[in-house]
Amino acid sequence: MERLGKRDKTTESLLGKKNRFNLEDVVDDMKNGFYVADSQGNISFSNQAFARMLGYESKDEILGVNMAEKLYENSEDRATFLKRLQETGYLSDYEVKMVRKDGLPVVISVKSSFISDEDGTPIGVRGLAEPFPAEAGVGKKKVRAIPGGDIQEGSNGKDFYSMIHDSLTGLYAYEYFMTCLEAEIRRVEWMFRPMSMMMIDIDDFNTFNDKFGREQGDQLLKRMAGILKETLRPGDIICRQAQDQFLVILPEIKKEDTLALAKKLKDEVQAKLTADHMTCSIGMSRFICGMSSKEFFLQANLGLYMAKEAGKNEACIYG
Repeated sequence: MERLGKRDKTTESLLGKKNRFNLEDVVDDMKNGFYVADSQGNISFSNQAFARMLGYESKDEILGVNMAEKLYENSEDRATFLKRLQETGYLSDYEVKMVRKDGLPVVISVKSSFISDEDGTPIGVRGLAEPFPAEAGVGKKKVRAIPGGDIQEGSNGKDFYSMIHDSLTGLYAYEYFMTCLEAEIRRVEWMFRPMSMMMIDIDDFNTFNDKFGREQGDQLLKRMAGILKETLRPGDIICRQAQDQFLVILPEIKKEDTLALAKKLKDEVQAKLTADHMTCSIGMSRFICGMSSKEFFLQANLGLYMAKEAGKNEACIYG
């Protein structure tokens, strides 16, 4: 029980303390906007920058607004956008003509991808957005002239990428994960859909690091990240929370499927890291409507504690 108390205090500290920077605040201060829309095109999450870009006073005001009906200048353009996204899987610097709340036109450049369920079926769209000069052509590649003559993409996208990704593993950073978690909770409560979370810890990683050194430890973390991306579903949101700990949001998944996926992941880690004699422990929690993100997070933490107490290389769900 002492280990549980120590882990709980650590988790509460992570959730309660002020991080070095808050991702939403950073994006709000930039021109980049961030949004999530459900399968019907209704805005289920927006940051302040995206809302203001479209003339709304706050991000809460734009929630529930249908993109095709209220935001696109021509509602048919939304269907064209979705068709292009279906064909490519990801749209980068795609310009669409939209209408602000006050009726004024604005051209938005977006980087978008689908949010998918466990079968790979799209259930929504998320993306980054920024204003684009009104004279730009819709659907064209965005370029900016740089003094000196070369033409290249603006640096804001690269800066944003580095802020939301872990530099070692390429997985999402913890701050971005928590932003996505709040957005997914809003979506789940609105649409009454299932969702789970995984907390994954590499067993005895510190011993490995002490024995073989940091460079080998970093290589092990990269391999672990690769296994996570290969084994988990395309729509799952994976982040590196701490040195050897990872978090995953699992949208659109039932309890029994969560357990099956965790077992598959645990077995894949053991099989692919056999040469290093490494395994992982996995804790899981199910989201219940009315639950706070902190409660959701802490229950996954309790599941991880149960897996560790069971002898490691286990997967346990709390609740």
